[in-house]
Amino acid sequence: MSRNVLITGGNSGIGLECARNLAREGMHVIIASRNRELSAKAVRRIAADSGESSASEMGLDLGSLQAIRAFAKELASRGQPLHAIVCNAGLQFNSGPVHSADGHESTFAVNHLGHFLLVHLLLNQLVADAPARIVVVSSGVHDPDLKTGMPKADVSDIATLAATGGPRPGEFDGRLAYVNSKLCNLWFTYELARRIERAGLSTETRPLSVNAYEPGLVPGSGLAREYPPALRFVWDWVLPGIARAVHPVFPGMGTAPISGRALAKVVLDPALERSSGKYFPSHTRWKEAASSGLSRDEACARELWDASVGMAGLQPGESPIHSG
Repeated sequence: MSRNVLITGGNSGIGLECARNLAREGMHVIIASRNRELSAKAVRRIAADSGESSASEMGLDLGSLQAIRAFAKELASRGQPLHAIVCNAGLQFNSGPVHSADGHESTFAVNHLGHFLLVHLLLNQLVADAPARIVVVSSGVHDPDLKTGMPKADVSDIATLAATGGPRPGEFDGRLAYVNSKLCNLWFTYELARRIERAGLSTETRPLSVNAYEPGLVPGSGLAREYPPALRFVWDWVLPGIARAVHPVFPGMGTAPISGRALAKVVLDPALERSSGKYFPSHTRWKEAASSGLSRDEACARELWDASVGMAGLQPGESPIHSG
């Protein structure tokens, strides 16, 4: 029986390269994305490499809580075992704010809240089919000590963050909203790992791990879709060549194939089967390392968790780690 892995945003960039590598290792990849046409092309590409049964696609709009619930219900109805989830999909806006169908700032809604609900709704399947893994794609931009060219993370309270992507009502900075969402990814990863452990859902013989992955700077990814045309050209066509050349010396900058292969390793590596609550960044060539001090603040992680439960409308019984 094939092992199934769900990859959000797996139809392009790092997600697609991760999917291709997982399929080559015998896993069946389920690509979940709002762009069904692009997903179908990705499935055909993966099938040409690894066989017709190596990939499939499903429609998923992470900006709609109703759509996420419908997706989880459809996936469960298929009766396929689920062995891994890769929370890879992400977006960044150049202007805004843009709001989701549920009224949340869309960077927060897609990059964090949608994945938060999706994982909860699929957690019972992962427990049933363990050993299983959850991998959350974050970013080094969350760390204020790193020189990334991005604003430093700035969160005042979760309600304001969910409304504006930043710390102040009525203000929007798309780059800051993205940085803050990547910080939320780490708060979610660490708190999820702690709660799974406390609930006894991960055992020595049937481990369920949760880890965070940081791909580095990856020119050519879809994050530049909102950039002005000139900058988008540089991002898509000029910088990838530079990244290939400098990666051996500066591992924090790479290409989608390089980072996608490393992401697949976090999903597959037998040595990581019982590692949970860890962070694997590009600057260490994806060896375990500490993320920023703020990202490890347990009080902040609990605050985000509690607020996310309310915003997602998570109900008792929908998740094995939420009793109301």
